[in-house]
Amino acid sequence: MDANNTSHSLSGSWRGHYTYAGGKGSYGFEAVFIENNGAVEGNILDDGRLGEAGVYGVFTYPKLEFTKNYYSAALHAVKYQGLMSEDGNTLTGTWNIMKTQYGTWVAKRYTDAKELDLETLDSDQSKTEQKELVSTSVERSK
Repeated sequence: MDANNTSHSLSGSWRGHYTYAGGKGSYGFEAVFIENNGAVEGNILDDGRLGEAGVYGVFTYPKLEFTKNYYSAALHAVKYQGLMSEDGNTLTGTWNIMKTQYGTWVAKRYTDAKELDLETLDSDQSKTEQKELVSTSVERSK
């Protein structure tokens, strides 16, 4: 596929979850990204107590990097990096907070007509991709 293909646009609504390393919990989220010439901004609403956050970053297919800053809580920024699937409907990656807390995340594109079940986000393929990304991320932080 051509990198300029509209299926490789990050803009739109996404539903996913992030997981702490070592199986210390998994939390759902909804995200809306707006991409303009590689610049990314948007909002993420965590299902848990942390609430809404603003995001900003960069996207050049297939690589995505962004920072999440919570609006209501005095929390550290969360750094995300990930990859978009070839069909443009899945994002997988890693996240970290000051390199002391980290884990994986996955999100699927959705529209109002399509409901996503978080359980379907854990395909064997995305688990393998997440393990590879965590290994790479851990090696970089050493």
